[in-house]
Parts: sequence; C-alpha cells; structure tokens
Amino acid sequence: MRVLRVIPSLASRTGGPAETVVQSSLAFRELGIETSIFATDVGAPASARERRRAGLEPEPGGLFPAGAETLDVRLFGVRRPYRFTFSPALYRALGERTASYDVVHIHGLYLFPHLAAYRQATRARRPYIVTVHGILDPYHRRHGRLRKGIADSLWQRRMLEGAAALHLETDDEARLVSDVAPAVPRVVTPTGIHWARFGELRGGGEFRRRFLGGHAGPVVMHIGRLSHKKAPDVLVRAFAVVARELPEALLVFVGPDDEDRRPKLETLATELGVSGKVVFTGMLPGEESRLGALAATDVWALPSNADNFGLAAAEALAAGLPVVISPHVNTAPEVGKARAALVREQDPEIFGAAILSLLRDPQARAELGARAREFARRYDWGTVAQPLAQMYFDVADGRIPA
Repeated sequence: MRVLRVIPSLASRTGGPAETVVQSSLAFRELGIETSIFATDVGAPASARERRRAGLEPEPGGLFPAGAETLDVRLFGVRRPYRFTFSPALYRALGERTASYDVVHIHGLYLFPHLAAYRQATRARRPYIVTVHGILDPYHRRHGRLRKGIADSLWQRRMLEGAAALHLETDDEARLVSDVAPAVPRVVTPTGIHWARFGELRGGGEFRRRFLGGHAGPVVMHIGRLSHKKAPDVLVRAFAVVARELPEALLVFVGPDDEDRRPKLETLATELGVSGKVVFTGMLPGEESRLGALAATDVWALPSNADNFGLAAAEALAAGLPVVISPHVNTAPEVGKARAALVREQDPEIFGAAILSLLRDPQARAELGARAREFARRYDWGTVAQPLAQMYFDVADGRIPA
C-alpha cells in the first residue's frame, strides 16, 4: 500500500497537522503502509505576516517534527501569490508521481496544494481522502468569506464532493460539518500522541530557571501558536482574575507568534496590571523542551474560539496535568464526560475562577491530572493508527469506509 500525503507546509510552527502527518506516517510503517509527503517549503502558516522558507537540513529550533528526516518528504518552492502557497513545481511533481500511489490524502482546505492534489488525483484516477483539520468549523467559516466563497465555487466544493472519504478527528467536528458534502462517507478517528512519553516529565526546574528566572510559584501554561482562534486575550483576562488572589502566579505562553499577537497581549496585560506576570518564551526547540515546559506547569489552559482536536491539549492531558478548556475545543464533550478536564465558558471571570480553584487545591489538581492521563491513553498511536490505516485499505479497495 502506497499513500501520497499532501500538506501545504510540514514546518512545526504551522501547528498540529504537520506533527500529525509526520507521526502517523511513522506509525503506518508498522502496518504495511509506505507514505510519501509532498509539501511546499513554506516555513510558517499561510496567514503569517512574515514569509519563512524551510529546508529539510537540520537547524536550530527543530524546524520539522521529530522523525521527518527518516520519511520520504519532498519540498517544493512557492511563488506569488504566497498567501495561496502557489507552487507550480509541486503541481508538476504531482502530475508525474500521483499515478504511482494507491491513495492520495489531502490535508486541509483552500490553498493551492489542496487544489493541485485534487486535480492530479482526479486525472490519475486515484481515490483521495480529505482531512478537514477543523477548517470548516463555523468560527472559521465566518472569516475570509469572500476568498473562501470563491474557492468553494471554483473548485473546493467539487473536491469535497468527489472525495472517497472525509476524515474528521472528533464527533463534534463531524456534527459541525454535517452540511458539507453530505453524500461522502465520514471516517471519525482522532489524531494520535505518543502517550508513554508523557508519563514521567522532567526538566521543569531547568525550564523555570531558563525562562522564568527560577520562579518557584504557581505557573499557568499555554502551549501553542499565538493565534486569534486560541483566544489568548481571554486567557490574559482570566489570568488577571487569578492574579488578584494569587499575585505570585505567572502566566506563560509557549509557542510562535506568526500573527503578531504578542504586542497586543502585552498592552492588555499592562492595562490589567499583570504585565510583569505574563511571559512569552517563543517557540521552543524539540520535544525535550516541550516536555520541560509541561513539567513546569501547575495548570494548563486553552480558552479557544475553535479547535477541532487540540493536539497540545491532548499532550497536556497525557502528561497528567490539570487542564481547563473552553467548550469550543471539539474534544470538550468527551473530556468533560470523563471528568478529565474542567470545561468552562470563555467568560474571563468563569475561566479564571476555574484556574484559581485548581491552583488553590493540590488534591483536586492531582485527582484531575490522574483522570486526564488515563483518558488520554485512547489517543496513543498504538490505538489510533490502525483505524486510520484501515481507512486507506478500504478506499484503495473501493469499499465505503466504516
């Protein structure tokens, strides 16, 4: 079985999809699936204000997810319009190579690599799967309506309706996109994590020394891109509620700022009187640094406006941390039902009160963290890779995926 996976960028700073594509491709090796990954050399999200280029050669900062260097990865240059990640070289390569694969897997929507993969898969008469990655959430549909409407009318609606299957990562995401290409089979399977790696966290002291000046007090952590969709402004406001009662607490943002959010958040922190208590580390290199950040965490928080899976949240759960999320993280119904995290509305007073309650109660943190770690076991690659692989075998054989 040979699968061609197409994604606009494989750079780590673009978020969860890049990590998922790499780690799942590694897991598929054990299941008899050979994958190739075609991407552009864009090194940041398409919406980033600064253009970055990526190469597969090693460099400081861990540009690609761990293990990418062991996979068959092809990167292609982009041209204007850069916002569309336009790459004639990618299109030509897909035209030459697509027919040699059994299945094409398209990751994401609206950009040129998706259009190119759809057209070349159709021409080569190869079945293709589309993973939506949360992009059709109502929150995202409200943004960029004109641009998205043009893409829908010109090609994307046909791409979705012609897919052999749509891959969705949560039941809630499936519900939110039930109006899209309703005749196309759905496969609802979560993305994965390496659950065992989060069992024994180390490096918390080093993280605190390096980034927090040796701070020994409570730490509220957020790991992920500084993106509007993740509502970092709500978290700063909620932290101000915490700081009124626990002035020794810190709020730490770990992740890249490709949308230039930090200056606005710093201004907001100053207005709320917590400017000296909000820390931005930027993107940390490698998995060990991320594990160190988790080890330094007392409460992990994500008041997101929209998150189809929340890979960073799943890792925090696997680390056994007490987690507070908003209902707009699509795993929230399952997490809340299992009492594996606190699910609270985005109102800063409500969200902040939930964080504060955990910081004040070590036993509650320990109990919630234990349930979180056990809940996250279901996301281990050893569990989720098999149904994803079965989706490929079903599609290649012309069967409707279960």
